[in-house]
Amino acid sequence: MTNDPALYAHASRILHQEANPYNAKTLVQKHGTQEVWVNPPPIPLTTDEMDWVFDLPYQRRPHPSYGDARIPAYDMIKTSVNIMRGCFGGCTFCSITEHEGRIIQSRSEASVLREIEKIRDQVPGFTGTISDLGGPTANMYMLNCKSPKIQKTCKRLSCVYPSICQHLKTDHSATTQLYKKARAVPGIKRVAIASGLRYDLALKDPEYIEELVTHHVGGYLKIAPEHSEHKTLSKMMKPDISSYDEFKRLFDQFSRKAGKEQYLIPYFIAAHPGCDEEDMLNLSLWIKQKNFQPDQVQTFYPSPMSLATAMYYSERNPLQKVRYKSEKLSVCKELKQRRLQKAFLRVHDEKNWPMLRQALHKLGRSDLIGDSERHLVPAAGQKHGQKPRQGAGKKKKNNRRGK
Repeated sequence: MTNDPALYAHASRILHQEANPYNAKTLVQKHGTQEVWVNPPPIPLTTDEMDWVFDLPYQRRPHPSYGDARIPAYDMIKTSVNIMRGCFGGCTFCSITEHEGRIIQSRSEASVLREIEKIRDQVPGFTGTISDLGGPTANMYMLNCKSPKIQKTCKRLSCVYPSICQHLKTDHSATTQLYKKARAVPGIKRVAIASGLRYDLALKDPEYIEELVTHHVGGYLKIAPEHSEHKTLSKMMKPDISSYDEFKRLFDQFSRKAGKEQYLIPYFIAAHPGCDEEDMLNLSLWIKQKNFQPDQVQTFYPSPMSLATAMYYSERNPLQKVRYKSEKLSVCKELKQRRLQKAFLRVHDEKNWPMLRQALHKLGRSDLIGDSERHLVPAAGQKHGQKPRQGAGKKKKNNRRGK
């Protein structure tokens, strides 16, 4: 299979199409005289079964064999609560669906509240803050197909791409009520939401956004538009950037209503399969327009089982039927190319300016080199700030906050 990239992409496509436990087929792949069998995914746990698992008598602290050693992973999760498992987002660079399933499996409200009380009573040094109520995605709790019959026959890779399915329940009221009851538990001072948010889905329920923004954001909320360009977003199976703009509008509106100064922290990916230098330039210009200065950015790295990994290796698009004559994707594999794409996300770092100048000349965009407000990077021998820049002083304060 690895000797035939097109066949590899085809196999990946088939694997992801057979991810619904109610209709998935057993997959068999022959290797010499042996066969590898891939069984269908297990039937999702019911809410009662989820509660049983989470209500087991966990000690909520590291094994005594660790002694007094500090365990960073424990520090991160000791006051967080997993309210569900699974994800129907289908992002191609992620393999959560293959690990936890596409059908959401939620705990009951009572089970979640009991765990919060256990954290309050059992975790040493508890300060009153629950660090997260979430899961693979923060706002998919209790959301599933409206029709069990349709759910059992569905073959969609995502319930929210290319658009939100009309059969998907999008009412976030169960999550909103859970948040309200969680922050009302005696001894709980604050409940933070740290899991990733599917903001295009949240737009279907502004009441949820208001609850989130008013009570569960500690000044900053991290979300992941990942890119601005449709050509790249379509390979990620992510929503159009206009969804981000609408979410930001509501985020700012509800923050003002609550009398809070809060900011969105957007995450972006460079060098994703299907993304070329022109896409990264356009993303860089979008970031400049929004006055972001990203400090933490991700360069795509292939991970097991994801569709984007199949794109990376095969240079084909498994979101469509794969043929030997299929048009090849633009895939960034060379280290120099990967560094350049990342540099487009960090144009404020002067170490990146020489390679960015070279790339802008190559792309025919030398007009973006200079020291005025409209330019992306300064000319060689100059630094931003050598000449007064219109509005620079006004914008400096919030550069990293995306405001």
